Amino acid sequence: MTEIPEHLLRRSRERREALGLSTGDAGSEAAPPAAPPSTDVAPAAAAATPAPAPAPAAAPAVVAPPPKPPPPYVEAALRRKRIPYWAIPVVALLPLWAFIYQWSLTPPTQAVTGPLAAGQALYTANCASCHLPTGAGDSAGGIGFQLSNGSVLQTFPDIKDQIAFVKSGSEPYIGKPYGNPNRPGGQRVGKAGMPAWGAILTDQEVNDVVCYERVVLSGQDPVPPQCTTEGAAGEATGS
Repeated sequence: MTEIPEHLLRRSRERREALGLSTGDAGSEAAPPAAPPSTDVAPAAAAATPAPAPAPAAAPAVVAPPPKPPPPYVEAALRRKRIPYWAIPVVALLPLWAFIYQWSLTPPTQAVTGPLAAGQALYTANCASCHLPTGAGDSAGGIGFQLSNGSVLQTFPDIKDQIAFVKSGSEPYIGKPYGNPNRPGGQRVGKAGMPAWGAILTDQEVNDVVCYERVVLSGQDPVPPQCTTEGAAGEATGS
């Protein structure tokens, strides 16, 4: 180490004193200059642990607005009673029913003469209201039994039995079977409503109306002798 001469040290102290600086220990030697700070950066002891990513914020719940009330005409439609399912086929069959009903009210157009023509007028005036103009009767909504399509012939195979029934009316047979015991579907059972026509009509008129029911409405063939003009004339003269 190089020794600094004394005169240089003295001059340095004087200079410092002149400037008002502290000279420290006069006998001490000048301190060596401080070592420059180290530029080396100490490596980190350990790599810093990366901070966890923040959790995404929950999306705010979307509240649906309350439903709007339906318009008044929609509410009225919802309150209106629905048509029952069974009504659909009923409505669909109405035209057919109307046709059948109209047919049941239309009298036969067959041209008749003699006892059959007289019987037709009597039947229309006295019997058609219950048995219907066509003789369809209860098969088409009438009150009386059906006379058409061979029905009255099945009940009374013999015209004399039918004449006797018409004269007495239904009163003696109410709730009792009458007519042909071998009738298809069983015997007819008497019901109230048919008057004793024997007390209202003449024997010839009863004969004529029965002939009309059997021949024109029920289709009897061959025609009974008393239902022809010749047969009726013969009975009237007693031959």
